[in-house]
Amino acid sequence: MFKYNLDTPFIVADVSKIRNNIQRMQKLANASGKNLRPHAKTHKLPEVAMWQVEAGAIGICVQKTSEAEVMVSRGIKDVFISNEIIGTTKTDRIARLAVDAKISVAVDSKLGLEQLSRSAALRDVEIGVYVDVDVGMNRCGVNPGNAGLLAELASKLPHLYFVGIMGYDGHSFKPTSSEERRTIVASAHKLVQKALREVKARGIEVRVVSVGGTPSTPIWAQIDDVTELQPGAYVYNDIMQVERGESKANCAVTLVATVMSKPSIDKAVVDAGSKSFAFDQGKFPAPVDEINGQIEGFSEEHAVIKSKNGELRADLGQKLEFIPYHICTFIDLWDEINFSESDQITSTMKIEARGART
Repeated sequence: MFKYNLDTPFIVADVSKIRNNIQRMQKLANASGKNLRPHAKTHKLPEVAMWQVEAGAIGICVQKTSEAEVMVSRGIKDVFISNEIIGTTKTDRIARLAVDAKISVAVDSKLGLEQLSRSAALRDVEIGVYVDVDVGMNRCGVNPGNAGLLAELASKLPHLYFVGIMGYDGHSFKPTSSEERRTIVASAHKLVQKALREVKARGIEVRVVSVGGTPSTPIWAQIDDVTELQPGAYVYNDIMQVERGESKANCAVTLVATVMSKPSIDKAVVDAGSKSFAFDQGKFPAPVDEINGQIEGFSEEHAVIKSKNGELRADLGQKLEFIPYHICTFIDLWDEINFSESDQITSTMKIEARGART
């Protein structure tokens, strides 16, 4: 079926672009001698996670226990929950997953370690631990100087084993300049190195140093003591990545909407608004084609497109495609996604980990 025959609004993913994005990132990781552990919070699909593993990824990252449950239930066997987990309800669920898969968790507290250990003991399973180090984002993570203490405790508690260190540098994504990003990554790396020294000073081996997101991964890939890269958005890409150097041609997912109203030659309205497009970054999606205009406002079910210099090239009833600004939050708004090849719909998949919050 030709994709424009579907009723709007809907989202569509170009399979060839996804496969190409997966191969390009895997090639980058391979060339730099790093393991790739992509973040599945972007696509939330076990099928796409499997494509990544088949291409060479050692496993995946997720942010939530419920995301991990979806992935493990569909055959993904190596999952790192790269987020702090507090509460025995969740740690018991993680321990159940560890019966069937290799599970690891990011930790930045004694309580988090103790709860994981207790739950793992009840199931007689082993759970891996990454000590999460704050590398400048000022969110979760221990001070690098305390990494050794936590790593030692992780090594001693029953049914846990220390994997390594994680440092997430989400703050490096804000600048569009690659030079600014390099400066931020260099500062983050110094904090990672301090944490490494603290852990090694206690005689503990650090097997894994896991870092990076899509914009900073190419920089981290060139750093010797990094062993694992965890980008996410690259699989689909978005306008945020385009602003940071990615080609618009590599954006694999679009929303298709219909022009439902054209009150004047310089204004049109499409049938998708804030309930269809993520707006967490405060920036609008971009049209795929040059229509001499851009979205300038959302209502719940409307997006207003305006031209700044003349007639808007959008006719009543016309289908328009838009690239989301931030793909990760955008995907979570949708129950299903259509896959296409050469503009023909080849399959429709339920986004199984959509809404996985716990």
